[in-house]
Amino acid sequence: MFRLCSGLVTALCLIAPAALAEDLALVIGDRGQAIAYQEEDGADAGAFRDALTQAGFRVVEPPDRDIRSMRLAAVNVETALTEGRVDRLVIVATGPFATDGSDSWVLSNNAQGVKRVMVGAMGISLNALTAIATQQDIPVVMMVSPGRMPKGLAAGLQPGPRAYRMSEDVTYITGPSPALADMLAGSVLLEGVSFAELAQNAPDGVKVEGDLSRTAGLMGSAAMPPSDEAVETGFWQAVQTFDTISAYRMYLGEYPEGTHAGEARERIAYLQDEPEREAKSTEEGLGLSRNDRREIQRNLALIGFDPKGIDGIFGPGSRAAISDWQQENGFGVTGYLTGNQLLRLRDQAQAEAKRQEEEARRRQEEEERKDRAYWQETGEAGGEDGLRAYLDRYPDGLYADEAQEALDQIEAAKREDAEREEREAWDAARSSDTAESYSAFLNTYPDSTFAGAARARLNELTDQRENAAEIEAARAQERQFTSTLIARVLIERRLASLGTNPGAADGDFTRQTRRAIRQFQRSRNLPVTGFISQATMVQLMAGR
Repeated sequence: MFRLCSGLVTALCLIAPAALAEDLALVIGDRGQAIAYQEEDGADAGAFRDALTQAGFRVVEPPDRDIRSMRLAAVNVETALTEGRVDRLVIVATGPFATDGSDSWVLSNNAQGVKRVMVGAMGISLNALTAIATQQDIPVVMMVSPGRMPKGLAAGLQPGPRAYRMSEDVTYITGPSPALADMLAGSVLLEGVSFAELAQNAPDGVKVEGDLSRTAGLMGSAAMPPSDEAVETGFWQAVQTFDTISAYRMYLGEYPEGTHAGEARERIAYLQDEPEREAKSTEEGLGLSRNDRREIQRNLALIGFDPKGIDGIFGPGSRAAISDWQQENGFGVTGYLTGNQLLRLRDQAQAEAKRQEEEARRRQEEEERKDRAYWQETGEAGGEDGLRAYLDRYPDGLYADEAQEALDQIEAAKREDAEREEREAWDAARSSDTAESYSAFLNTYPDSTFAGAARARLNELTDQRENAAEIEAARAQERQFTSTLIARVLIERRLASLGTNPGAADGDFTRQTRRAIRQFQRSRNLPVTGFISQATMVQLMAGR
């Protein structure tokens, strides 16, 4: 597997062993032991610790020979065994010991004069160590050295490890600590040495019992190169530990047809979809109603992200608008909203609505100032040319009704003075009210008293024809927003609240209503159509 160790694979190779079992040793020796209990010619704990460390074992050793430290060390080993993290186990326990005939205890510094009823609180039971060691089916060696004989034991206790339960799954080696230390380094920790060979070659004074297998030893047989299947399995285990798209792609790069290739591809697909899946679940958790979604669409449109409709349905257009907004604002791009993002969007829309409202107010004030000034310059005097000039520039102006009424009176007077034939031609043109009828009238009567009115209406109709597509699109959009009476009434009330005069708020869009819509559109710098387009609706409702 090591030939794969480059880039991410290096990390995989390094982490894989950490996820597997380890070689572990528990050493309860003379470290921190009271002088009264120390063996004069005994091997110190360092001899065992050094040999085990050099062989790759992690050594657990109490820092002192007090009962609390000894128990914590034993519990540490038991936890590793319970979690299946141990490949091989060595337990070294040096005296003093005490026994009651059915169990033996390796004693702590606190065991001076211990009574039988308290011995379990002052030492570690060899029966308990055997039970701990046999939790997993792994090679185990327990080395027991009697050490110095304790004095002052109470009735019912005898010195030494002379009685405890042995398991056939554990190899027990008992003898003087110097001999045990030599045996550990010289044979127990060597590869290819069986337990039977340990017993056969044991030095004088050392006894080997329990598991005496002729084929197995603590370190097993000589190491063999792993098979291709084992290499792939180890690589896959490491990949699963990472559980990332990069790791699974690395596996597929090395094993495109491997045992776990299908599983790797499925996992990649799952992880790739995870952000969108989580984002969708988060948005669903907000419980948005259709009206909530309409408000979100209006807010998006108001700040420049077109959702392609304000219908309360989050289709591709809305999702694209949300994604664009998320990218613009530094959020992760998912197309789905979170609660915090909703608040940010709402704040931005409210700020933009206020800005547009203020801008529209200033624009309207300036427009009305120019309107009044031009009226004073042209129409206020009451002349036909001035009135027409005013209406040409301000067809929906402050004085439009007054100007039109004055022109109607002028035209009525002219009609009285005109020749009958010319008057009939003019009445016919007005009745048809088309660009063609007014052009025909002007061709026939270019100097008619009605020529000014004909040209003004012709220009108006020509402008409408040029903007026909835009007007028709706005008309179609208006049907979406004004399909109910209450919607039309609300629009009329909103127009009135913004300073225009749409007439009675009765849901009937009259000529006066259309003029109010055009005035609003001019104040917002929108296309002037007289119909409630989507853009008009967004800004009309922005301040609600």
